[in-house]
Amino acid sequence: MKRLLTAGMALAIAGTLGLSGCSSSTTEATRQTGEAVGGAVKEGANAVGDAAKTAASATGQAALAPALTPVLNLLNKSNDEVKAGNLAGAIASMGGFSALWSTAGPVIKPLAGDKWPIIDTAARLALSTFEKGKTPTAANASSAITGLLGPLSALLK
Repeated sequence: MKRLLTAGMALAIAGTLGLSGCSSSTTEATRQTGEAVGGAVKEGANAVGDAAKTAASATGQAALAPALTPVLNLLNKSNDEVKAGNLAGAIASMGGFSALWSTAGPVIKPLAGDKWPIIDTAARLALSTFEKGKTPTAANASSAITGLLGPLSALLK
């Protein structure tokens, strides 16, 4: 803020000198001062913009973790069951995915940004793979689970 105030004062002085019809060297000095002030103002604005982006990202991460954690826990548990050869256990665990996703998905969507289409596609695959009445193969179950685990986990990094 102090830097912007100093830059503003320098610009005002430079403008006054430029308007008073001083020599060409003074005019050149005025131009250079104006350029320096413009650069300082731009630098200050960039710093404010960067700070706002950082704050928004931190806020988004704080909101994202509580929505993602239960989904990731369920997916990791189901993935472990598939790896252990307990396909029935994975199918039973994933039976709760639909209800969990209907709550978490709308929270995750605006925070996922450009990653949302990949997440949405993977979630739809998981939902259809573990739809009531379906019995996926171990390979299909693993693929659906890991296909969603990857992009969701990446959101927390």
